[in-house]
Amino acid sequence: MQLTELLKISLFKGLNETDVVEFLYGAPSNLRRYNAGDSVARQGNLCRGAYILISGRVRCSMSGDDGKEITVDEMTAPCILASAFIFATENRFPVNVEALVPCELYIIGKAHFLEFMHKHPVMLENFLRDISDRGVFLSRKVNEFALQNLKTRILAYLEKNPDIHNQREVAQRLGVTRPSLARALSELIAENKIKKG
Repeated sequence: MQLTELLKISLFKGLNETDVVEFLYGAPSNLRRYNAGDSVARQGNLCRGAYILISGRVRCSMSGDDGKEITVDEMTAPCILASAFIFATENRFPVNVEALVPCELYIIGKAHFLEFMHKHPVMLENFLRDISDRGVFLSRKVNEFALQNLKTRILAYLEKNPDIHNQREVAQRLGVTRPSLARALSELIAENKIKKG
């Protein structure tokens, strides 16, 4: 990935190319590559530093003991993964992270990340903003899953995504079984709230 693309990461806003190069290469870091379908991180794995996705797209999902899986988010490079958990007391990934396409990411150690933020307060502000934005995103997700019924969630999904191409993927995103989704879609069609595509 070009350095100009990396500068688009909210974490690097206000930094110049020299700063970003210093951050990425100024201390030991791991560049890792993943193929589509590879596991980037498993729910419960330690979050050992800043995971910066520099190319590709990942799916973040949670799975329960019963095998039920919910897609929490899909993230496209460039971005930082699991920012809210880097310095948490229990700094473990709360989700499974799977590569949807070939991906590359840097893992920057916590000590270097913290030292760099002290040296560049603008990055510290960016990091705090990113954590806060993720908190807002997650509170909206909780609201969706806990307080809205399935039909309301489907209508909200269709506002952002005009078509449903794959019921299995949409069911995972909404945290329901595919038959439940199909039943709710049929009811919405019968109620003339959506049209059959």
